[in-house]
Amino acid sequence: MKRLALFLVALSVLLSACDTGTIASKETIRVDGVTASPEFFAFFDPAVHHELIIDVSKLNLDTLDMAMRKQYAKYGHYRISTYVKAKLTVRENGKDILVMDDVGLRTHGNVFSRYLIETDGITMNTLHWRLSFDEPFELEEDTKAYEIRKQRTLFGLENLILKWNKTSQGTYHASDPYINEAYAYSLYAKAGIPSSKASLVHVIFRVNGRRIDQGVMTMVEPVDDAFLQKRFPNDQDNGNLYKVLWQMQPADFRKTDAILFGVKDEEDNYFPPYDIKTNRKSNTGEDLKDFIGDYQYKRGDALFETLDRSLVWDNFYAFNAMNYLIGNPDDLRYNNNNLYVYFSSGTNPRMYFIPTDLDKGLGLTDWDPDGAQMRSVLPFDLYTSNGYLPVTPLLGKTILSGEEPYRSTYINTLNDLIKDVFVYDDYLSAFRQASRLYASDVGKNQTRTWLKPMGLPGAVAVYYCEQIYKVETLKSSLGQCGQ
Repeated sequence: MKRLALFLVALSVLLSACDTGTIASKETIRVDGVTASPEFFAFFDPAVHHELIIDVSKLNLDTLDMAMRKQYAKYGHYRISTYVKAKLTVRENGKDILVMDDVGLRTHGNVFSRYLIETDGITMNTLHWRLSFDEPFELEEDTKAYEIRKQRTLFGLENLILKWNKTSQGTYHASDPYINEAYAYSLYAKAGIPSSKASLVHVIFRVNGRRIDQGVMTMVEPVDDAFLQKRFPNDQDNGNLYKVLWQMQPADFRKTDAILFGVKDEEDNYFPPYDIKTNRKSNTGEDLKDFIGDYQYKRGDALFETLDRSLVWDNFYAFNAMNYLIGNPDDLRYNNNNLYVYFSSGTNPRMYFIPTDLDKGLGLTDWDPDGAQMRSVLPFDLYTSNGYLPVTPLLGKTILSGEEPYRSTYINTLNDLIKDVFVYDDYLSAFRQASRLYASDVGKNQTRTWLKPMGLPGAVAVYYCEQIYKVETLKSSLGQCGQ
């Protein structure tokens, strides 16, 4: 894993910023459990108007389409790992602060959200994107140029995810707040859970020099080795990271077949539910296999003792309590999907839960399995979104079992969160700030998808009110807070 040593951070930004003369400071600061440069925090600051300009040739976008067509012909999906070259300009509050050449660009997402670009030089399809700042392209290994490129970052980021507001297309509201995904990440972080930095951003493509505005997107810090190094002490940041997704089968922490644990390979159509993200050459998933193979067959004190050896209890309760409050129908609780698990390094490895893919929730989702935007589900319900698979035993045997000590700790965690973290007035302030900065950018979109105007549906306030009511009373909230 790369070290985020200060001289490498300074070197990477110096090399990436030579076109503008911008140089990051050598200092790092620690804010809310994250150690990074001041420029990193400014890059995700919700009080700053962020813009990214991506210069790319039509030929390179067509090259991505060609690769995706080949993949679709072979496997029936457009998921590829191929990058093409682009140039990135970073603007903050209208001022260019950095230009980086030879940035890697590709589409991003799963089988439901990744498709062809199909640009004609005037418009294009609306897509999620991924930027890579250390992509070597034609640079030869064992050369100084290759070594320097592989150490290059953008303010300590090896990659960056750009997501368009796809969820809003599936809701029945005339407007959308746009902030929900970025704001949800901030709530997990405020609850003490390692969580990605995220912010709204105005994205502009220039294809052969012609502007194709993408409107307002969400930029998200990926969960990777650089993410871990910002959040864990040096002796704990070199552990085993897994992305846990419903792929091949539900990621329900039940089975330990070897094929379920591995390194994703798009070109070979291999997408394991427990995707190894760090230590890829040495890790075969044994720590996670051992955990899964052990805990689910224990009960009572034996179960608690087994979990106590692996889990960080504060992280476990806060992560699952926040999942309930957010109400994402496509998360671990409701659909055995969308999280990271990290086993820290060191003499006493511990298992941490990390959120991802928070584009659904807070009362606004394009998948509404309960018919009420998840407002009908009580804190201890065993409800699942898919309607036929049970909840993972990791939750069914603990916080959803109704047994102590899990029940009281879980409900106490929920009550703490609705007092200090899950507060509608805070959400309202965040929306108003975002609206001042980005509302006019939404209408600049020139892609083929019409984007809803930025606005605040009353459903969000209702959702907050009902979630809080259910936590306080453990009773149905439907009709208690309006519609």
